[in-house]
Amino acid sequence: MCGIVSYVGEEPKATRLLLQGLKSLEYRGYDSSGIALLNDTLSVYKNKGKILDLEKSLSTLSDEEREKLDQSICGIGHTRWATHGEPSDINAHPHMDSDGTIAVVHNGIIRNYIKLKKELIYKGYTFKSDTDTEVIANLFSYIRKDLIAKGEYEDFLAMRLLSSRLEGSYALAILLNESVNPNTTQPAKRILLAKHESPLVIGVGQSENFAASDSDTVLQFTDSIIRLADREFAVISKNTIDIQDFEGNMIKPVIEVLKKNDSLMDKKGYKHFLLKEINEQPTVLSKMLSLIEDSTYENFKLINFNINFAEIEKIYCIACGSAYHSAQALKYILGSWCSLPVDVIVASEFNFQHKLIGERDLLIGVSQSGETADTILALQKAKSAGARLLAITNRPASAINNLCGANTYITPADLEISVASTKAYTSQLMAHYLLALQIATARKAISREFFTDILHNLKTLPVLLDQMLNRANHYKAAAVNFAGYRDFIFLSRGINHTTAMEGALKLKELSYAHASAYPSGELKHGPIAILDENVPVISIAIPSIYPDEQIIYEKIIHNALEAKTRKSPSILLTTDSNQDHVEEFDLVMRIPDIDQLFSPILATIPLQFLAYFIAENLGKDVDQPRNLAKSVTVE
Repeated sequence: MCGIVSYVGEEPKATRLLLQGLKSLEYRGYDSSGIALLNDTLSVYKNKGKILDLEKSLSTLSDEEREKLDQSICGIGHTRWATHGEPSDINAHPHMDSDGTIAVVHNGIIRNYIKLKKELIYKGYTFKSDTDTEVIANLFSYIRKDLIAKGEYEDFLAMRLLSSRLEGSYALAILLNESVNPNTTQPAKRILLAKHESPLVIGVGQSENFAASDSDTVLQFTDSIIRLADREFAVISKNTIDIQDFEGNMIKPVIEVLKKNDSLMDKKGYKHFLLKEINEQPTVLSKMLSLIEDSTYENFKLINFNINFAEIEKIYCIACGSAYHSAQALKYILGSWCSLPVDVIVASEFNFQHKLIGERDLLIGVSQSGETADTILALQKAKSAGARLLAITNRPASAINNLCGANTYITPADLEISVASTKAYTSQLMAHYLLALQIATARKAISREFFTDILHNLKTLPVLLDQMLNRANHYKAAAVNFAGYRDFIFLSRGINHTTAMEGALKLKELSYAHASAYPSGELKHGPIAILDENVPVISIAIPSIYPDEQIIYEKIIHNALEAKTRKSPSILLTTDSNQDHVEEFDLVMRIPDIDQLFSPILATIPLQFLAYFIAENLGKDVDQPRNLAKSVTVE
């Protein structure tokens, strides 16, 4: 959560670059934002709201203040997702110490901040905000003053002493205003950085250097980056980059040259990034299918994982949010194809089960950003227990990739700008099908004929998905009819229970309506009590040629009609050719004909459109819904 950007150079462009960087980081949080600039004095500008609100407030400054902005060559910036303290001007970052000589921006959570705050108040420090970050500023001030008084001040020593007192996760950027530089070996205009369980990268330029929470932000300014590892500090000036670990060992920087992706921030003519990303899904899935390393039955490989799948006795899938929903599909597929036990666990709950993990177990971590704190912690615990690790993400430059190495599958979805996941979710679904196919063939669990049928169906999905995008106006008309409702129930069974959960989540995220998803057989076990003419029920019922799945379809229809008898407005999501009971529903949304087993990717699209058009009709902020952030990097 939260986004950090920093700049130090020789040209007066800090303000412009910080604001530009913050805009690309806004997916990480947008409750408030701010910048701190180091000239002859240290100046902080911050306010509640998005980056646009910050820009507006900067435009109202006096001519003297504007000149200070225009001449700045060193600064730090932050866009916030609130954890400690409500979104407000006071709680916005950067935070300063009591003397106004230190500015800090922070991503993460300091668990012992209340204890530290009490100690610092006793020592005479004052606090203005409710945040844990202001504690860091005052604690660093205390440490710095003490070292200066002893004649021992040095940046890395001060950072080590700071980190020894902090419990939790943090990425930090710190500015110091020094009338007399106590460390004559360092330039006055420099930025101190620290990374511990929160992402932070350095951008290497010519007579200028950068730092940010992700590599895409840095790539706007330079193609050369240094990835800080956990428990590392850095001090950057316009011409120097020094790195040290928490134990005091100097680290030789490893510079990577990355390819810029300028298209990520381009809406390509679409009204919203969300709509653009919905429309990118056929291309993403086609690319995934084209990148399969070996598509033969004898040696099918999504990629060459360093895992003997034939030895695996149990699989645990660890994920959060939409990734958790996608993992439910993998559980269903592997259970059906391989009779292999799979537990899907919300990552934050894994702490209660990790002691059950053994050496013949496989733990699969699924994370769009690759930085999800709970998922990474679960993977680390499983690794220490001797389990095999595998990760699915669409971010190559991520902590989860660093942890799982060659056993990481990078989907080609790229970064989503819209907070609500669309193409990342469907790419995870496709990854699960392909991974399950690799596991099934490695274990000789399916026949050659069934393998051929599976691959054929998967290869048709991008084409069918492309056709579905032309139905957007049909889905829009359906959405308008239901924009006034504030409570929804989503029903399905089997593999499309994951579709119901994801559909409900999208509607909640985008429109702020309450939406719940249930296996349709659970309707009579409580949820039926809330049904009336004000609670629409959306039933996902896809026929199947396989007898077991067709029984599931029939039961979904039966449960949906039970809801209809309670006067709930009823929506059926089914295939083009299916006419079974359709006249009994108020609205029928359709997808191209496909078997139930392979339908979740297609069935998700109308629900993405439904949530999008309802939110648009209600005037909601589609790309940046309230209270949300794209990457959840704190527990």
